[in-house]
Amino acid sequence: MIADRTWKTRCVILGSGISPKYVGSLTRGRVGLVVDAALVGHQSTLLEGDLRGVAVLALEAVPVNVVTLREVVGFIQEHRLDTVVALGGGSIMDAAKLAAMFSADPSLAIFVERHVKRSGLLVLPPVPYTGKRPKTVLLPSTVGTGAEASAVACLDTVVGRRLLASPQLAGDVAVLDAGHLATLPRRLVLEGLLEAFLRVAGTMAGSTASMFDDDGHHLLARIVRLGEQLRKEDSPEDRLLAARLSMETHTGWSLTGRNPYGAKHWYVANELAYLTGARKMAATAPLIAPIWEEIERGNFPWGDAGRLRRLWSAANSEEAYDLRPSKGIAELIHQWDIPRLSGCSEGTIKDASTAAVRNWGGVLPMLRGIGAVQIQHVLRAALA
Repeated sequence: MIADRTWKTRCVILGSGISPKYVGSLTRGRVGLVVDAALVGHQSTLLEGDLRGVAVLALEAVPVNVVTLREVVGFIQEHRLDTVVALGGGSIMDAAKLAAMFSADPSLAIFVERHVKRSGLLVLPPVPYTGKRPKTVLLPSTVGTGAEASAVACLDTVVGRRLLASPQLAGDVAVLDAGHLATLPRRLVLEGLLEAFLRVAGTMAGSTASMFDDDGHHLLARIVRLGEQLRKEDSPEDRLLAARLSMETHTGWSLTGRNPYGAKHWYVANELAYLTGARKMAATAPLIAPIWEEIERGNFPWGDAGRLRRLWSAANSEEAYDLRPSKGIAELIHQWDIPRLSGCSEGTIKDASTAAVRNWGGVLPMLRGIGAVQIQHVLRAALA
């Protein structure tokens, strides 16, 4: 995971149902809509408004692979799009972001093919003429990834799930419409809040002190308070706030100047999710308490114990959960009813640890100092 402040994305926050009458002012030239195939109602509403008559490509909300990417690139080129509007979750927005870059510079496909085996992270070269890249207007229907504002995207390849990074991957415009979040089950709103929480907490625990620590602590406390509120009573306003806080993890100050590879849990969860086919947060949730236990024991490559205690103290300011970070986060995950992957075979555990070290460890900075045996220990504790 790479987390740092981006200045590129224009963020627009709207009340329920306003985006169909507003999105037209954010587009340019020929416009196309890439949409989650399950969001038929939201798609119809957009097409009855400013996007009437535009070309539409419906995609299944599954991890983006090379076939998906080719399909979206072909859609952009066939209709010679100047703007791509994307409505859906993280995978839909990742597909639109990647396709916009790849359609502007076809040589990126060759670059990825040549470098995909080197590590889990591929930093893309810039598109030489940025005017050739279609503008991206991203409308999330989920909470947590912040893909509408992040400068990264995931791509499944024949050798694993890769994280592609480039400042040009950040959406040109991110539009939060409360109506697009209305159909999201409450448990997935809470799951998304946990994802946003861990993005900040993991990176802070894996970084040195920063003048922006107060910003991070404040954001963590707001996320936990909102999660507790949503657990008791749901509302469109709170869902919109959840989406805004998720986006703020990428656009705010909380992660500025920190170790971009500080959130160690992400890399292990990435390999576990890819191997098992599980959703990312189902693979992530069981890992957190065991990793935080390692940090508390002074296993420094996973993170700093003092910083973990301070951030958890700030996040758990109302002492709703255990004061010990590893116990407290386990209680929070249980209370928020986050789905957890369990019962993996020993072979899967060994394969995941091997892949994590190969793609993110060794001389690479993401899991430097963490070996396969340490990862297996965490996985066994998590998946028992």
